[in-house]
Amino acid sequence: MIPQYVKAVGQLQELFQELAAEGKISARQAGRFDHSQKILVNFHSWLRSEFDGNTKVELPWEDDRFVEAWTLWTNFKKEQFQFSYKPISEQGALKDLTDLSEGNMEKAIEIIHQSIKKGWKGFFELKVQNAITKKLVDQRQIDYKQQLMNRLGAE
Repeated sequence: MIPQYVKAVGQLQELFQELAAEGKISARQAGRFDHSQKILVNFHSWLRSEFDGNTKVELPWEDDRFVEAWTLWTNFKKEQFQFSYKPISEQGALKDLTDLSEGNMEKAIEIIHQSIKKGWKGFFELKVQNAITKKLVDQRQIDYKQQLMNRLGAE
């Protein structure tokens, strides 16, 4: 947790320098600020739990859609792999998911769904089907259906 904290502080420093130089904030900069701020808040919570002896899992997003997807993921892990997270490993998995999704909740949810759909034990980059490949597959399906219809009509 400490390396992430140090990185977040560095990112906030860079961001504040950019803001001071530009005098305005872009949507990208606001997103970076939010992400770094969440890391700092999570670090503060982590420190508090370390001192108190409690370990509580902090979700990166409190949005109901993410909570639902995360619950689905933990249930999937239990059913498929007889695996239950302990708080520290769950927080680590959430951190990996946040990093992999670049702090984007929608992308994180897609990654969760991809892992469940593929039966994977962990999270991986989104596999995006190439638009050209998809178009070719669609065209082949249309051609096959047309050929089938032609054969049925000829009989």
